[in-house]
This record gives sequence, C-alpha cells and structure tokens, in this order.
Amino acid sequence: MKAIATFVIAALGGVILDIVSKWIVFTKVKEFDKISLIPGLLDIVQSKNEGVVFGMFPGKTNAFIVISIIAIATITYLYVKSDKSQFKSNLALGLVLAGAMGNLWDRIWYAHVRDFIDLHIGNKYHWPTFNIADSLICIGIFFMVICSFPASKTQAAN
Repeated sequence: MKAIATFVIAALGGVILDIVSKWIVFTKVKEFDKISLIPGLLDIVQSKNEGVVFGMFPGKTNAFIVISIIAIATITYLYVKSDKSQFKSNLALGLVLAGAMGNLWDRIWYAHVRDFIDLHIGNKYHWPTFNIADSLICIGIFFMVICSFPASKTQAAN
C-alpha cells in the first residue's frame, strides 16, 4: 500500500504543483516582465515552447500529444510491472509521470508548453527556460539511474 501511495502522491502532487505554478506565473506576471528571484542566477519569465526539449521541432503539437500519451502509458505499465518494494523507484516513476502529464496538459489546452524558470549565470551563460514538469522528469530520471545501480554488499546483508 505504501508503494502505491508514494507513486500516486508523487504523480498527483507533481501535476498539481506544475499546473498551479504555471497558472500563477501566467496570470500574475505580465508577458514581457521578469521577476528576479536571485539576481544574476534565477528569474521568473513567461515563455511558450511549441517544440520539445530546448524548443526543438516546433509546430508538431499533435505528434507531441500522441508521444506524451504513449510515454504516460509506458510509465504506468512500467510501474505496474515494477518491484514496488523500492521507495526511490516508486517515487521516480511517479515524478516522471507527473512531468509528462503536466506538459501534456499544456499541449492539449494551450498547444504549447508554458515555461517560466529562467536559470542563468549573469548575461553570459543561459539555460533554456523550463518549468516544474521538466524538473520533475529530470529528478525522476535521476532517481531511476540511482536505482539502476546494484545495491552494495553491506546494504544487501541488512
């Protein structure tokens, strides 16, 4: 039961966090305004991404919707077939699912993904703008990678 709760809470909580954060930014921040949270490092801005990662392949919204649905079905299938005894694995799949669903929501309702987190170092180095859903996917994949390493002998003995 704990495994299901971890997965469901991560997935639903992540989707809610993503959608609410986008709603706040896109209703409270004007289109070309910038809110500097950490000057020279982190800003909040409105950005619309019609492509996928880093804005690649713009204008293929319907294809991305189909790909997202396939990804969500695959993640759900992987969870159903997974060893649910691993907390990190349950959390990882829930976070990736949340990110996929959050961005799918945007693609269906807005025909683009709403990004707003602007990470940079001064004016020289700039990471592409992203959102909470993107972050959840990255964190979930990080946990999946960590879970893929075999447990050490001391952990296995315990």
